[in-house]
Order: sequence, then structure tokens, then C-alpha cells
Amino acid sequence: MNTPAVQDAAVAAPAARANQRLEPAGSLPESPSLLRPLRHRNYRFYWLAQFPSVLAQNMQQVALAWLVLQLTNSPLLLGVTGLMQSAPQIALSFVGGAVADRMDRLRLLMTTQATTALLFLALSVLTLTERVQVWEVMLCAFLLGCVRSFDQPSRQALIPLVIPREEIPSAVPLGNTVWQGTRLVGPAFAGMLIYLIGVGHTFLVACMGFVLALGLFSRIRVEQPPAQMTDRGLIRNMLDGMNFIRTNQIFYALIGLTFFNSVFGMSYVLLLPIFARDILNVGSQGFGLLESAAGLGSLLGTIGVLYLARWGRSGIQALAGSAVFGALLIGFALSPSYALSLAFLFLGGAANQMYMTTINTSLQLNLPEDFRGRVMGVWGLTWSLMPFGGTIAGGIAEVSSPQIAIALGGALVVGLALFIAAALPDVRGLRQEVRSTEGAPLGRAPQ
Repeated sequence: MNTPAVQDAAVAAPAARANQRLEPAGSLPESPSLLRPLRHRNYRFYWLAQFPSVLAQNMQQVALAWLVLQLTNSPLLLGVTGLMQSAPQIALSFVGGAVADRMDRLRLLMTTQATTALLFLALSVLTLTERVQVWEVMLCAFLLGCVRSFDQPSRQALIPLVIPREEIPSAVPLGNTVWQGTRLVGPAFAGMLIYLIGVGHTFLVACMGFVLALGLFSRIRVEQPPAQMTDRGLIRNMLDGMNFIRTNQIFYALIGLTFFNSVFGMSYVLLLPIFARDILNVGSQGFGLLESAAGLGSLLGTIGVLYLARWGRSGIQALAGSAVFGALLIGFALSPSYALSLAFLFLGGAANQMYMTTINTSLQLNLPEDFRGRVMGVWGLTWSLMPFGGTIAGGIAEVSSPQIAIALGGALVVGLALFIAAALPDVRGLRQEVRSTEGAPLGRAPQ
């Protein structure tokens, strides 16, 4: 039976190892290449599987919203549908991370793909047979959110098992290009399918996307190291993970940056329609271009991280990217012209993804394997918190103006980046390093 001292030591030891890894020593990756990770069979299948899986996830948002609008014509229920998806992701993400640390991550990821495919199939059948009810859509949205809370930690924690550690600085940006690329085309693709074949068949196409992803994930061959805490209980594992983050200055600072970005920075997305219609006077067409400018900037910023990897100063890179993103948000809020607003959003999208991808890469390089799922589960909360940030920004805009709401959010993002840079020198001095001994990837099959 484990004593409290033994349990505390189990948390302290990985934290100590992580802190050692984060010291500014070690070698930097040589000549990074965006496509170099695709030489490895396991990562190649992992990367290819991302396309249908992430594209279907982006289609999900549009198809569910359109179906609810058809059934109810209620803006309130549209918001409730989004809440039904995001709430379980927030509530269960740490559970999903702990489960990812306790079991085979590839098998867990494949289970989430199969479950999501079945839920989309159910929605398709209900819609095509004209038997679908609003409560059934809400239930499916809730279940999809639950599944996503297990999908994201297992997906992120699998990366070091499918790619050599020295390739992670290239593998993370390459993987993120899939997310940013499908963010650009996924909603438009779903809208086109709804117009051409109807929302029921669109759900069926999304279902096929997850089936295709499941087939590609099944081609991956990894030997995951046995979990080291399966005899301690799920709740204790979750508490250990929280304590690990709390006692590691660098990890909680990096995750705090992403949370602040989601709540106070990315909330601008939810106010863009107001800027397009009432402030810039460009209507729905101009609104689409504002979205596209930010998306294109995000895609190019993700690729730009690869070329900054050689510099190796990931701490400064993350803090500078955060501060620049916040400053560009202030510029967008105060912009008097549409063209200037497009430029601010394009550059802001690039800055945002440069520091978000840098943080993701730093976590992947330095997390101890036995805490990876739990920490990446918390990191994945970033995207689930956006609706709450939008609510805050909307409330501020209601009592003042949209410009003040966005500018205030940008100022808070800048302020946190400057505070961390001044108060936490370990974060400022963080370097992107690759070690060949202690930091080597665990459980990776020979290539």
C-alpha cells in the first residue's frame, strides 16, 4: 500500500525531471524541414488520419448548427447546442487526460473515432428518415463533447510515440497545418454539402471521414510503455496531475498563456460579425474575408514556427508572440479602415499560432511520459474556453462598445506576457532543445 510520502514522491520525481529538461542546455535541432517527419511510417499514418478526422470535426459545427436552425429557428437553442458540446469537454478533459495516461493511447484514440462515427451515423439516419427531434440533437452534441474530451488528450499524447524526439520541432507545426488548413475549408465544405445533398447526407459524409481516420490510425504500430500509476485510482491520478502542473512553474506559465489567449484574446472571433456589419460596414461578404484573413495568417504562422526552431529561444518566442498578438488586437479594435483591419487580423493570426505552436512544441519536448496525457488534457481546454471568453467580451461590448471589449482583451494578453517575462526568468530563458538520452521518446516502435 502506497504511503502519502511515496505518493508525493511519485509526483515530485517527474516534476524534477521536467525542470531539469527545461534548463537551457542541450543541442538544437539541425536544419528543420516541414516534411521531414513524414519519412517515419507511424507519423505518416498519424498525419494522414488527421485530415479526414479534423475535417469532419470542422464540418460538425456547421451541420449541427444548421440542423438546429432548421428544427427550431431559435438563436437561443443555437447557443445551447454549442454549450452542450463545450461543457463536457471542459468538465471531462482532465478525466480524459488521466485515462490517456492509464491505457493504450492509440486504442483510446481509435475508440473515440469509432464512437464519433456512430454518433454521426445516428444523426444521419434520424435526419434522413425525418424523425429527428431537438432533444436528440442536443443529446448527440453532448455525447460528441464527451468523446472529444478523451480524443484530444490521447491524440496529443500519442505524438512522441510515433515520431523520434528530435523530429518533434518539425512534427508539431506540420500537424498543426492540418488543423489550420481544415479550419479554412471545413465549414465552407460543410455548407456546400448541405446545399447540394442536404444536412442528413452531410452527417453521413462526416461519419465516413471518421471511419477513414479509424482505418489510417489502425495502421500505426507502437509499443506504449506500461502505465506507472494504474494501481492508484483515477481520482488520485487526476490530483497528481494537477499537483504536477501547480508545482512546475514553466508548465503552469505556458498553459496559463494559452488560457488567457483563449478567454481574452480569441474572444474577438465572436464579435467579428458586429465589426463587419456595424463598424466597418462591409456586410456578410466582408465578414467572410475577415475570417479568412485570420485563418490564412494562422496557417502561415504555424509554418513560420518551423523556421524559428533553429533559433531555439522558445521562451522568448512564445512571450513575444503573445505580446505581439495582443498589440495587433488593439490595433484591429482601433482600425478605421477595412483594409487595415484585414492586415491586423492576418498578422494577428500569424502571431497567435506562432506562440501557440511554440508552446505546444515545448510541452511535447519536455513533458515526462507518465504525465503527458493529463497535462495535454488541460492544455486542450484552450479551445473549449473560447465561448466563455466570448460571453465576457459580449457583456463588455453591451455596456461599452465592441472596440473597447477587443482592445481590453488585447491589453490583458499583452500584460500577462510582459508580467511572465519580467517575473519568471525560467520561462523567458526556455530553449527548444533535443536530448538523445533521458529525453528520448518512450515506447516508440523501431522505424
